[in-house]
Amino acid sequence: MGALSEYVKRKFGVATRAIQDPVTVLCPFAASATILRNNPDRLGFVIVNLGITAMYVAWDPSVSATHGIYIAPNGGTFGMIADEDGELVGWELFGIAITSDNDIFIVTVEAA
Repeated sequence: MGALSEYVKRKFGVATRAIQDPVTVLCPFAASATILRNNPDRLGFVIVNLGITAMYVAWDPSVSATHGIYIAPNGGTFGMIADEDGELVGWELFGIAITSDNDIFIVTVEAA
């Protein structure tokens, strides 16, 4: 193990692994979809909006432009980590794009 792996293991108390695009690579337009499934072993995540339109995420399927967290188009990001954001990191997360389907890139960090 390298120094970074040791640091992360000490910080979280468990070995971790990174996973790219664990659920989907698309945030749909017009209807919400699950972006991240409920996972009590997830310690952090980053979502990158690769699309040309804004998207929103929330912890329930009623996510919309008036109910959720805004992620800007063309590389906007949203991330959380357990030691700052608590158990919300492991909850199911839903997303919706505003005017067209958006490609998204997701990386999660989970207990190994």
